[in-house]
Amino acid sequence: MTRRDAGAHPGSGVASCSKAKLFLAFCPLLLAGGFAVWQVSTWPVRLRYPGEQNYVEGMRLVEMVHLREGVPIYAPPSPERFDAAIYGPLYYLLGAHLIDPNAPAYFPLRVLSLFATLGCAAGCAVLAYWLTGKLLAAVLAPLIFLSYSMVTLHGLSARCDVVALCLFFWGFLVAFRFRNSSRLLLAVPLMLAGFFYKHQFVAGPLAVVVFLIMERRYRLAAAFIGLMGGSVIGILALLQFVVFQGQDFLLHIFRFNLLAFGLPQFQAGVFACAILFLVPLLVALEALRVRREKLILLYLLAAVGLALVALGKVGSDSNYYLESICLLSALFSTTYVDRAEKACAPLELLVLLGFALFLGQFMTLPVPAAGDFKRDEVIQQYLRNNFSAKAPALSYYAGDLLRAGLSLPISDLYQYSQIIRKGTLPGDHLISSVEEHHYKVIVLSCDLGRGDWEQSCVKRYLTPELAQAILKNYHLVKRLEFPLPERAGSADHFYAWVPRSNAEAAPTIK
Repeated sequence: MTRRDAGAHPGSGVASCSKAKLFLAFCPLLLAGGFAVWQVSTWPVRLRYPGEQNYVEGMRLVEMVHLREGVPIYAPPSPERFDAAIYGPLYYLLGAHLIDPNAPAYFPLRVLSLFATLGCAAGCAVLAYWLTGKLLAAVLAPLIFLSYSMVTLHGLSARCDVVALCLFFWGFLVAFRFRNSSRLLLAVPLMLAGFFYKHQFVAGPLAVVVFLIMERRYRLAAAFIGLMGGSVIGILALLQFVVFQGQDFLLHIFRFNLLAFGLPQFQAGVFACAILFLVPLLVALEALRVRREKLILLYLLAAVGLALVALGKVGSDSNYYLESICLLSALFSTTYVDRAEKACAPLELLVLLGFALFLGQFMTLPVPAAGDFKRDEVIQQYLRNNFSAKAPALSYYAGDLLRAGLSLPISDLYQYSQIIRKGTLPGDHLISSVEEHHYKVIVLSCDLGRGDWEQSCVKRYLTPELAQAILKNYHLVKRLEFPLPERAGSADHFYAWVPRSNAEAAPTIK
């Protein structure tokens, strides 16, 4: 080998490794960016779709219309009316001012969620950049976040989840930025706003308290607890005794939220969590092992742990995973950048990223198609043509009926039935209303006459007693096909039930 050849190899090796690093820096952006573009490309049609896409959007829309019309939504249940109103009052107060009560639509609330989703993505970028100081991490983190289908599911929804998460997450970012000074208390207003938008994502405040105690900064911990806890208690008292005077605000916010714990549902939720997040969690823990950021580790453990506990509650959904996705996205990008700096080819992380994002596509709802717009319009025309405006109606699909101009005295049939099942409230009021033909139409997603109740809406959102009362006092008059985004399990058809006349014989109930 000549001297020239001997001197060429080291330089060419460095150049080759540099090219490999450049290539591998581009690969995760291409991979995550592809999934993110795939999700984001569906956003315009999801925003425009007039029907419900997230199972409970309509119930919340009804409650906001009621609040806008001056109905006391936190009043105790009565034979005439029940509004669940189980989420934060800030959500209802803001939403009631965004919608038009004469033409209620999901669009304004979905746009609000969209901006909150982008805010969460920006928070992922900021956290990744603070941890690495690298632009690659700041770009990769939000792309990973936006790649998850459940982010699109909730991030383009009229629900309150993503807005509350955005407020809590940015509150935590403020606390993390000023974790070594008393300016950490600047996080409290954002966390308070998140709590009163939806009291779910409390892992951040919990992590801050534990962190300060572990650091033996007891005075600052006491100040944080006092400021946060005192504000929560004071605002709750203000809402109960002043803003919603004469209503049972605290009953709705706390007791009506305490549904039964279901072991099968908990097991299914834990299994789904393991499938979706085990790989990103292991990669995230590697980033924290290198950096030893105690506050972020506490936040991650609290977010995952509280989500797992909450998954057992009846009615729990994939929204409990959202906080974990924010953190895991930032930490995965951090680990990738760390390895790319130290190794010429972190191919294993690229494979793990692709695997994680592939699994992240399995919890999504179909994109509304032209046929879904048509099916929604058919349902709207049927309701408008056959029932008078403000006619009392009952349905799990409350938003469809509200948009057709009907009145929904029961905004959340699912929550009401679950509260009755638990024994918190008696079911006599609702059954009496059905027996007295108070509702001009009852819309269900099953034909009660078939009798297969274990696989029907009875198991999902009715009590057996209520189902029997409907079957005795109402009869099926119309069956229409549901739009694809509104289907859940076997709920593929819209069944309209109207009161029986006195001459009609009620069926025998087995």
